[in-house]
Amino acid sequence: MAVIGYARCSTTKQDAAAQKEALTAAGVEQLFSENISGAAPFAERLELQKAIAACATGDVLLVAKLDRLGRTMEDCVSRVAELLDDGIHVRTLDDRVDTKGLGKMAKLVVGILAAAAEIERELILERTAEGRERALAAGVKFGPKRKYTDGQAAHICELRSAGKTLGEIVTATGVAKSTVRRIIATEQ
Repeated sequence: MAVIGYARCSTTKQDAAAQKEALTAAGVEQLFSENISGAAPFAERLELQKAIAACATGDVLLVAKLDRLGRTMEDCVSRVAELLDDGIHVRTLDDRVDTKGLGKMAKLVVGILAAAAEIERELILERTAEGRERALAAGVKFGPKRKYTDGQAAHICELRSAGKTLGEIVTATGVAKSTVRRIIATEQ
């Protein structure tokens, strides 16, 4: 029986290092990892496909959490069901799922856990949206900080009104050309 590990992060800004370390410490023999959204179709999740292909009957596919296998309850349950049909067990590092000892109840238990995870994810999204709305109502600005002051913007507009070219404005103000363009576009 081999233990195959699979780690996934949703974006390139996230790092799967913690998952990889935990999977390695848990004794995985092969480790597959990718940065791809859980919402991506299975056909695009190449490392997950490789991890599943590396598993043989009796092997264990080890993941950090069940949601690494799919975005929705249906995705997780169907993926685990397919693995179980092939004689491949699924286990999570948090020990919430270990299909090896569940027998025929494995699909039911995984379905319940996946449903709970999906509801939890939806609740988190709702709370995040509510928090964002409250912050916007309170005047909090999201996104990167402006790279110019109101005074610089006014000066750029004055220079443009005086007929200066973008290059001349960039040289005179030291503001990046793309920023100068954006300022001019919003002021017109």
